[in-house]
Formats: sequence, C-alpha cells, structure tokens
Amino acid sequence: MEQVRTWVLTAGAVVLALLILATLVRAVLGPRFTDRIVAVNVISTLVIAELVLLSVWLREDFLVDVALVFALLSFLAVVVVSRLVVARRRKRPEREKTGGNAHDR
Repeated sequence: MEQVRTWVLTAGAVVLALLILATLVRAVLGPRFTDRIVAVNVISTLVIAELVLLSVWLREDFLVDVALVFALLSFLAVVVVSRLVVARRRKRPEREKTGGNAHDR
C-alpha cells in the first residue's frame, strides 16, 4: 500500500510541475498584461497545491501552514497589482488629453 501512495504522490507532483512550467510559458509569452497576471495567479495556486502534496508526502504538518501563508500573500499580491493596473489605466486618458509623449505611456 505504501508503494501505491508513493507512486500516486510522485505522479501528482510531476503533473503539477508540468502544469507550472506550461503556465510559466503563458506568463512569459502572454499577449496582454492581464493574461500574465492570471498566469501568475494560476502558478501560485499550483505551488500551493504542490506544497500541500509535499506535506502529505513528507508527513510534515508545517508545510500546510506555509501553503496557507503563501495563499494569503498571493491573494494580496494579486489585489495590489490589479489596483495598480486599474489606477494606471485611469490615468492614461488624462495623459492623452494633456499631450503626454509616447514614452509616458
């Protein structure tokens, strides 16, 4: 039974790692900024799942706490970045009205 558990956890870790790599490609090559933000958010979710899986595999409870803290920080980071993007886009029409140059955008 222990072999099945190890095999399932290994397969899950490999699948999550492959998904993280595929999402990383999307984060780098995403055509828009919003695509990149969503990809980074998905990566953080996959890392949280990987941490929980690692916690089960190693039988270490503290890794679940690390995953919870990472989830909270990830959520806050997405909220902050989203607010910055919205604030930046609201200022863009003002620059166009005032005659800002192309380097300001």
